Amino acid sequence: MKKAKKVLSIMLVIALLATIATAFTACSSNDTELVFAWWGGDMRADQTHTVIDMFLEQNDDVDYIEGLFTSFGDHWPALAIRAAANDLPDLVQHDVAHLLSWVEAGHLVDLTPFINDHRIDMRNVPQSAVNTGRVPGHPGIYAIPTGMNVAAMLYNATLLEELGLEAPRNMTLDQFINLSREIYAQSGVRTNWAHNDPFNQMNVHLRAQGASLFSGGGLGGTVEQYEQFFNVVIQGIEEGWHILPEHIAGREGSEQNAFWYPPGDENANLRTWNSPVWSNMLNGYMNDAPDWMEIGMTTYPSTSPQLGNFGRATMFLTITTHSEQQDEAAAFINFYMNTPAVHEVILGDRGVVVNSVVANAIAPYLPVGSQRQAEFVDWVNAPGNSSPYDPLRPAGHAELLEYLRLILEDVTRLNITAREAAERFEAEGARIFG
Repeated sequence: MKKAKKVLSIMLVIALLATIATAFTACSSNDTELVFAWWGGDMRADQTHTVIDMFLEQNDDVDYIEGLFTSFGDHWPALAIRAAANDLPDLVQHDVAHLLSWVEAGHLVDLTPFINDHRIDMRNVPQSAVNTGRVPGHPGIYAIPTGMNVAAMLYNATLLEELGLEAPRNMTLDQFINLSREIYAQSGVRTNWAHNDPFNQMNVHLRAQGASLFSGGGLGGTVEQYEQFFNVVIQGIEEGWHILPEHIAGREGSEQNAFWYPPGDENANLRTWNSPVWSNMLNGYMNDAPDWMEIGMTTYPSTSPQLGNFGRATMFLTITTHSEQQDEAAAFINFYMNTPAVHEVILGDRGVVVNSVVANAIAPYLPVGSQRQAEFVDWVNAPGNSSPYDPLRPAGHAELLEYLRLILEDVTRLNITAREAAERFEAEGARIFG
């Protein structure tokens, strides 16, 4: 009898627990939760989690936002797995290189209705910035730019001042070559034009001639134009003013940046006076540089700088078609884009703020590097200083850009001629893009 009572008691407890679990599940199912995936380091993660908390405090319609962050390289493979499982996050931080393929795959929501009725209020954002979220061949706006960025050549301003030289904005390619020769002749410090991200160097070279690296789903230049680009590098190697590949290979991290490492006059030919990168990297260079060094910033050189220069969105916020809470996801984007307090936290980490009202509100809080970056981006984007950005990169672009890095290795070692490099590059593009 006691055993029967004990079994009954256990059954009652199980039933009670099941009832509680059912009630909890029912309650939880009514909660609104979003998932937001982005790439970046710990600093960006801390900033973004702070912004998420701010949003949740002011928006009762959303109970929780799960943040998923990885490195840039891991971001896309992880999302591909989730896409295959029909489980993409509600919100995804996006890059211009991947927008086309995602839209064509049907993964991104057209945000035009949210913009038209101001649920995502873009009235204080220039139309040119809004248009960066468009995808050729697909009517609509699929991405909201978090900030703007431009290709920028950083340089050792202290060295140039000591030598009585200048690196003006909108240098022509001939001016750049002559400046590189003069710097090398006076100091032994070399130039970097083949390394870092050669996509920008090649693309600016082509844009200056009215072309672009990608066009119509494939390559956009000619063998002759590619040959001209490779010839600049070969000329620098042969004349001595371009840094040698063995002197820059494996030098990773800020400690071994060729701007300042290795130190000492006897190592001048192992260092460079310039670094072709992006405008939003100025703060990092300023923070890492020795105290005695001032970092300058100018445009990439080309045969026609005003054609070669361009502005682009650094990163985008997007809503995926897998999301069942698209209204709430749009509310988060609107909060991010239009709340000055958000950008007092972010401080330009995702690019120069495109909302003019917000930009003015946070201007007093920006560090010096961010202020210089904002002025430079505004200058490049001003009428007459740049031309519209290129079509989005086609599928397979990453493979081609990796090949460009490999072939530049052969070029800098003088293993092949500029013509051979150009022909191989075109052939590889034809193989990849068909």
